[in-house]
Amino acid sequence: MPKGEKIVIRAVSKPDEDNPQAITNWFFESFNLSGKDDTPERKMFAIIVNNSLQGVGTTSKGLSAELKQPLSTVIYNLNKFIDSGLVVRKGREYFLRGSDFQSTIQEIQAEMVAEFNRMMQFASKLDELFTSEVYGTGREQTATKREKRAKAAKK
Repeated sequence: MPKGEKIVIRAVSKPDEDNPQAITNWFFESFNLSGKDDTPERKMFAIIVNNSLQGVGTTSKGLSAELKQPLSTVIYNLNKFIDSGLVVRKGREYFLRGSDFQSTIQEIQAEMVAEFNRMMQFASKLDELFTSEVYGTGREQTATKREKRAKAAKK
């Protein structure tokens, strides 16, 4: 995962598998994207996906012209898609991250697993720091409190 990349995934109730609109809404909500039903944001995403599935990139200027939206609005939404991890920029063109939705989700999953593995490498170090004199809030401090209580009880 590139430095500073933020992918937000929300737990959202499972949609009706036979309803394409419900599945699309679920997907957008799961990735913390707004845009219900037939909004310019949804249309923009659909264009990017359709083009990507054909191996063709999408430009911000092309989206702006096709959707009759200001370039600033298009770029704002493109950045949200990139932040979600679903879309990547290659040169001046935007593509779905993988060759299709399934590979896109697999790539995001692999990055998240790798990121959690990196975090696990530091988890034991954090445990050590919190139980040492560095932070003084862990087991050593608890042991010190126990010793003080024991000394007080002896008096």
